[in-house]
Amino acid sequence: GDGCLDSVNLEVFGEVNLKSLSEGVVFLAFCEFIRVSRFFGFCWFGVMKVSEILQHPEELIPLLKFYGKWKKAPELAKQSDDKWKFCFNHLLKVSRSFAMVIMELEPEVRDAVCIFYLVLRALDTVEDDTTVPASRRKVDCVEFYKHIDEAGWSCTGYGKEHEKNLLEHYDIVVDCFLSLKERYQVVIREICQKMGAGMAEHIEDTECYTVDDYNRYCFYVAGLVGIGLSRLFYETGREDKCFVEDEHLSISMGQFLQKVNIIRDYAEDLEEERTFWPREIWSKYVPELGDLQKRSNEGKSLACLNHMVTNALGHVFDCIKYMQRIKNEQVFNFCAIPQIMGIGTLAEVYNNRNVFHTNVKLRRGTTAKLVVETTDFDKLMQLYYSCCVKIESKIPPNDPSYNETKVILQEIMNVCLPHVPTVPNLAILNRAVVVLFAAVVAYLINTRGERDGVFVIWKGGVPDTQEMIAIAAFFLVVTYLFSFFGLQFVKSERSAAAPL
Repeated sequence: GDGCLDSVNLEVFGEVNLKSLSEGVVFLAFCEFIRVSRFFGFCWFGVMKVSEILQHPEELIPLLKFYGKWKKAPELAKQSDDKWKFCFNHLLKVSRSFAMVIMELEPEVRDAVCIFYLVLRALDTVEDDTTVPASRRKVDCVEFYKHIDEAGWSCTGYGKEHEKNLLEHYDIVVDCFLSLKERYQVVIREICQKMGAGMAEHIEDTECYTVDDYNRYCFYVAGLVGIGLSRLFYETGREDKCFVEDEHLSISMGQFLQKVNIIRDYAEDLEEERTFWPREIWSKYVPELGDLQKRSNEGKSLACLNHMVTNALGHVFDCIKYMQRIKNEQVFNFCAIPQIMGIGTLAEVYNNRNVFHTNVKLRRGTTAKLVVETTDFDKLMQLYYSCCVKIESKIPPNDPSYNETKVILQEIMNVCLPHVPTVPNLAILNRAVVVLFAAVVAYLINTRGERDGVFVIWKGGVPDTQEMIAIAAFFLVVTYLFSFFGLQFVKSERSAAAPL
């Protein structure tokens, strides 16, 4: 029937030739599995090519684990009352990635961070809607923080789809905000005020001129978010006062993620006539920012892109220092997952010409792997190290930023190295080999027979093909077990990492 194929992109399968009724039934069952999976949000097979899954089978388990984490967020939203349900559902709609990590926080922290995010997302919608005159947006940004205390206040005329609906029902967000403890309200109100003023300062800018302008813009739209989150973590009692005192670390956390987005979104922003790449950087390579898209400028374009990535990498050391201080597990996951996604994205876009024509993103399997493996600081450092190695392998020898990029990457890798094991992680492979060993032994025992009073591992005569394969597998597995199985128990001899 057509019903089970309505949401399946058949390009995933290529040309399909069904030679029998049984093949058709199997194919339709697979399509139905995809449709149901996509309905529940597990859309990996619907958007990934089967060839991707086959090329990276090690990502299948992380994909399933990631689905489990993602699935929890909508379930938590359903358990709330109507007003909080609205907030949690809109959090899922306007930002799936942040929603997942926010919903895993402890309830008191989760509620404060959710409202903080929605308030700033609503403010960002006002600032970002270029269909509204800049003069009106400027005033509304400056005044926006005042409305968070006005019960019943909402706003029309800004945004599209979910963001538009958020502003039109902003009174619900206000009610939830007013239900928070006063100390959380103070933080959210102050950050909203500062961010609105900063956005208003840049609303009429037609482009970003200097690197200082670039850093200032990223501070207002993201660095302040880092400060606000750190203050919330401190006010909830989950973290120490150093999170409030060392503001430069909080600022770097936000600026880094904002710069990653700006680099990745070059083509999209250019199409919408927005420019965030600083002229001070791109003018060294091309006369106009749009010239980076020209094929004839490919060498210069990639050099400019690599320059931008190197600039963003300059924040990583501060980000690592910040995350090393985190004590609460949920807070750590909340901070670490976006950061590792950020450097993973930089590893993907570095020296990648596709950035100038499309929105380059991590493969879904890579995303899942990064998210589920970021479980503690050691694992985080190992992932940072692998991302830095990937970037380093892509640096062109003649790149103008070659030396600066190498120095920054080496500094990051030196910090990560004490956390990287000296032997590979063979735990999963060892388990698979043990299962294979048990299966082969069981098969050989089952097929052996008694011949002339002597037990042999086949039933007599020349062994058939299956028996030969089983015997070969047996010797290979035994060789592996004697050679490599014990490596997982070897402890690293590197000294423990000192605090940054």
